[in-house]
Amino acid sequence: MIAAIIEQDHDAGREFFADIGNETQPAWEGRAGGMEAFASLWERHGTMLERAVAPRLSALALHADLEALLAQQRLVVERARDLVRRASGRDADGRWLTDFEGLKTLFDDQCRRESAQLLPMIRDRAAPEDVAEMTRIARSLREQRPG
Repeated sequence: MIAAIIEQDHDAGREFFADIGNETQPAWEGRAGGMEAFASLWERHGTMLERAVAPRLSALALHADLEALLAQQRLVVERARDLVRRASGRDADGRWLTDFEGLKTLFDDQCRRESAQLLPMIRDRAAPEDVAEMTRIARSLREQRPG
């Protein structure tokens, strides 16, 4: 079910943050690799939301709410990519860990919003055939872009 896929992405993202945050100092290669993997996961998550979920929930949700959620998702990816660049180039000034914590807060907020707004809409208000179609599209997208 699409709700389970969304929750799995949330759990996987939290694991990336735990692994990256617990790297021994300075560990820039490990942090860059972990952040790259997280950014890729969150890009796939956003693609799933845009292509599978949003089109079928647009009648149930306020367009502005969905757009705000998608904008936040894109901001999380943008900031993650910036951290990848800075860690990979060893341009990790004293702000890297502060920015990492800020990104984690933004990510956690997005997960809370999806759990509080999106998942109840899917579980309680979406038609079963829409849920099935969202799930089918999400799985198809995952097969196209493994990882």
